[in-house]
Amino acid sequence: MQYQTNCYIDSLDETYRDAVAHTIRLLLLDIEKEKRVKIGENYILSNIVEKDIRKLDHFTIKYAINKFKKISQSINIKNTISYLKTCIYNAINEKKIELDATLRYEGIV
Repeated sequence: MQYQTNCYIDSLDETYRDAVAHTIRLLLLDIEKEKRVKIGENYILSNIVEKDIRKLDHFTIKYAINKFKKISQSINIKNTISYLKTCIYNAINEKKIELDATLRYEGIV
């Protein structure tokens, strides 16, 4: 699978830069080698993950990192790379709906 990123990983917080790059590489390898990709406790068809991963951009990565940071304050994450993978994948489709929910809660929409 050829993949060109719009993630601008070099501009991320140095603490997360290598982990994010590694996590994306692992996702791409899973897509290429497996019929299903494990995301958290779920197995998702590789072709679905491939379509979703093409939507990945810098803002989605930052959103995922912020989610990771927030959650890591309340729970002890044992497998950080696996959890980061889950955060990144979920962020692809989650960030827009969360913004909408927040705006609705605040009565803006």
